[in-house]
Amino acid sequence: MRALIYLILGAILLAVGIWWILSAGFSVMAIVAMLLTATGGAVFVAGIAVALDMFAPTSKKI
Repeated sequence: MRALIYLILGAILLAVGIWWILSAGFSVMAIVAMLLTATGGAVFVAGIAVALDMFAPTSKKI
């Protein structure tokens, strides 16, 4: 469940960031949009990592 939340949240942030970059153009706000896009990508990759960790056959809970 946690991996799914990370994936959905990351995909939303990534899509909003890309949309904001396209609409901001060459302005100072494009820097903030790029940071949002990077954050969305990082959360999306973290969701993939959590999913792979949860469903790995050799994963052990300590």
